[in-house]
Amino acid sequence: MSAQVQLPRRSGSSGQILVIAVLGILAMIGGAALVLEGGNAYAQQRVVQNGADAAANAGAVTLAQRLGGATRTDANVLASVSSIATANSITTFTGRYTNVSGQYLDSGGNTTAVGSAALVGGGAIPPNAQGVAVGGTRAFPTFIGRAIGFNSFDASADATAVTGRLAGGPFLPVVFPVSIVACDTNGSLGSVPADNWTLSKPDGEDSAYPVDGLPDGPEYIVPLCKTGGGSFQILDLDPSQRCDDEVANPPSIQWDVLPVDVPSDNGNNCAKPIAEWVNANLVGEVVLIPICDNTVGTDPCGTEGGSHATYRITRVAAFFIEYMSDTNNKNNPLCRNRTSAMSGQPLQTIAGNGSSSCLVGWFVRYIDSGPVGLGTVSSTDSIGVQLIK
Repeated sequence: MSAQVQLPRRSGSSGQILVIAVLGILAMIGGAALVLEGGNAYAQQRVVQNGADAAANAGAVTLAQRLGGATRTDANVLASVSSIATANSITTFTGRYTNVSGQYLDSGGNTTAVGSAALVGGGAIPPNAQGVAVGGTRAFPTFIGRAIGFNSFDASADATAVTGRLAGGPFLPVVFPVSIVACDTNGSLGSVPADNWTLSKPDGEDSAYPVDGLPDGPEYIVPLCKTGGGSFQILDLDPSQRCDDEVANPPSIQWDVLPVDVPSDNGNNCAKPIAEWVNANLVGEVVLIPICDNTVGTDPCGTEGGSHATYRITRVAAFFIEYMSDTNNKNNPLCRNRTSAMSGQPLQTIAGNGSSSCLVGWFVRYIDSGPVGLGTVSSTDSIGVQLIK
């Protein structure tokens, strides 16, 4: 009878392999989660940053309206910030008031640390408030991450926007005498400068002009006379660009003190391509336009006008554009008495307007001098909003 030999069993080896396999799978899931959720987190953070930027900008716009004379309260600022934050799916946000430099303000208008800053929605706008800082957070669900216990993450971002007097920015490279009163074939100037054109108010501030989205005030046909003492001219704001390129890529300029002398462009046939660009890209936009008058010296712009010359810029107009027209017809129908297709109101013209070219729209404000900064905003200052953080 033969003996049977039994080999000892290696207990537990299959269980060890199973544990190692599970750990390997979990490691792979964790690695995939890190890659996928990391990319998703980055995308979500950009969304929140854009939302915070927009919310801060909305609060600053409300403060800009207040600086311009409109009745705006802390509740209006909160409503502006909240609506934009909600539209961008920001879960929670905190708004704080700042000065024009982005420094936090307490309820008394003094600079302070973030923990003591006056809150948007706290009941009152502090003195000297010219900015809004917004911190926003958005919760977003995970995909693979929930397999390892992470169901959601938060993305956060901060932004600050300020408002104040505007003295610089992209300029339309044209100049015209703001005191022009006639434009048959030759332009002529009157004795009254900028007051010849009535400034418009922000949309919704004057019930006599109930057209949503448009300035409240008279809309003008501004004649661009090509000959005579009241002629308009193309400026050379950027010597490195051709005149027709400057309107597409306007240089950002800040003149701290006015008047300032600026050379005219020596290029030919600039008005037509400028008009084409304006009508294709700037309708419904506010642009900055240098203007001159006959208040300095004996010449319309204080120096010798015309081509190959220098114009003395005495003011800058913030102008809301409906259209620009340039033809060789001295009685251009688009530059004569007519009704605005945009506002439905009769366009205001000056006496004897028979120009072949014109700019049509609203005078929003004038800039006399001074950089963007703090201080009282007068009726002749233009107000800007700038995202600084």
